[in-house]
Parts: sequence; structure tokens; C-alpha cells
Amino acid sequence: MNTRRAFLIVVAAVAFGGSAIAAYPDKPIKMIVGWSAGGGTDVVARTVAKHLSTRLNTPVVVENRDGASGMIGTEFVAKSPPDGYTIQYTVADTHSVNPHLFQKIRYDANKDFVPIALLGYNPNVLIVNADTGITTLPELIAKAKANPGKVSFGTWGIGSGGHVRMAALGAATGIEFLHVPFKGSGPAFQAVMGGQVDAMILPAALAKPQATSGKIRILAVDTPERYELVPDVKTYREQGVAIKLDFWQGLFAPKDTPPAIVEMLNKAFNESLSTPEAKADLERLGIVRIVPGDGSPAATRAYLESEYTRWGEVIRSARISIDQ
Repeated sequence: MNTRRAFLIVVAAVAFGGSAIAAYPDKPIKMIVGWSAGGGTDVVARTVAKHLSTRLNTPVVVENRDGASGMIGTEFVAKSPPDGYTIQYTVADTHSVNPHLFQKIRYDANKDFVPIALLGYNPNVLIVNADTGITTLPELIAKAKANPGKVSFGTWGIGSGGHVRMAALGAATGIEFLHVPFKGSGPAFQAVMGGQVDAMILPAALAKPQATSGKIRILAVDTPERYELVPDVKTYREQGVAIKLDFWQGLFAPKDTPPAIVEMLNKAFNESLSTPEAKADLERLGIVRIVPGDGSPAATRAYLESEYTRWGEVIRSARISIDQ
């Protein structure tokens, strides 16, 4: 039985608000993305939506509600009707990181959402400007320790994924870096290539072309094993730094969404991304799949609870806080 037929057969069996769930989905589904159109998260979300639409035989339409580190879109989803027609595609920032960073946040990452499934993560690398003379992670650590607060790193903003990752690296190695925030990852990357900033963490797929041209050097990759896109780059662990820096990406629904709908979306999500076409698309985007346990909503929730705890500990250790 295919997923679409299962959706149509299950509808008469589940009560919701005193009436049966009728032929879900029988209209387009909105997939909220809390970042601007054309950005990295948006591009992946549209790829996921394309394959999910095919599996569900109904449109899954991406709607961008960007701002406040993804929190505007996340709050919108938290307050949306729990009927399966508004879901969220997001990354670790909104549910694992922001709750520990921001003093004023208008949603509860653990209570206001139902995890549907995880996609995976986009491997990131640590880079330096080639003119720094630094060729390995141990050399960067040694230089930063010898010059506290003088080795700089660029990010796409205070509290961003790049900031949190570099702060985590600093906390794990006893390094005091100089943080230089920019209004976007593009300007930060340009600053590293131009020599105005020493280092940065960014997706491997973005860094590789410039590393090939010799403008930057890649020092480490945040995958557990070496990453096929940059096979000659060592992991952090290989270089003596036992640190986990990956940021998951996944799908959520508002709390109180009927379990039958969550289960159906979970099944459709996992099946749609297991096709050869979807695997090829994700490979082109540099995505590494994560399927926790049996891939169910319950296994996804357990994984996300562990990530919430992990990043909370990292942020407290790095003493990062944003009063807004």
C-alpha cells in the first residue's frame, strides 16, 4: 500500500475535534522556513518540499517568514492550527540553540511542537585565510593560545551557528578568539578571503572551490569520519579535539497535531527522501542524512531532546547570551 492510499484509508478512523480527519491531505500544505528565500536552509527546504509533494500527491509550498534567527517563522508555526497543513522546516538554531541564547523568546521549543522527522545536516569546515601561514588545526590552536583575543573569526551574526560553533571550539580548547560578526555569511566569507578576518566556520560545499583556488585553507571538518567532498581534510577528533559541531535539519508540526497525521507525514518524509532522485539531490546539496533509531517521530523526539541538552551545555560553557 503506498503512502497516498494509506492517507486516504486512515481518515475515517481517527477523531479530531469531534469529527473524522477527512482525506488528509486534501489541500496544499504550507512549509514555513524562518530564513530568507535563496539562502542555504531555504534551498534545502524547497528540495525536501518537492519530493514530499510527489509522495503525498499534493502541493507542499514553502513560505518564508524570516527574521530574528529563525524565531519569527518558528513562532508562527507554534501558533498555527494543528491540522497538518502548516509545518516547519528548520535547523538546530531554532529548537536546540536559540532557547539557550535569547532571553526573550516567544515559543517553547520542547512543548509547542511535535517533531516529525530529521533530514540530516550540512557538514561544515573550519577555514583560515591562506596568508595566515596556518596549515593545521593544532597550529591555529597554538597561535590563538599565544595571542589571546587576537586571532579573529567571522560569522553571520551574534548567536548564529557560526558564532556558537566557534565559541564551542574555543571553550573546548581554552582559546580566546576575537569574534567579528557580519550581516550575512557572504560578507564574512569575503572578509576571510580578503585577509580582514583570520578564520570562519561554513558549509564545506561553499568552502571547497576557494580552497582549491588557494585563497583559503580548510583545517577541519565536523563529520564523525572524513567527508567525501573534502576527503583530505581531517576531522576535529583526528586532530585531538573531541567536539561535535553538526547542526541538524528537520521537520516539525504544531503541538496537538493528531498523531495519525504526524505518523503519515513521517512515513511520507522518510520514503520520499529514500528515492534515487532525492538521494542525488541531497548529495548535490552536501547533506548527510541522519535517521535516529527507527526514524519514527518518537525516535526523532529523543534525538532532539539530547541535542537540546548538548547545545545548552555548550552555550553555557562558552558563556554566550543575547539580551533581546
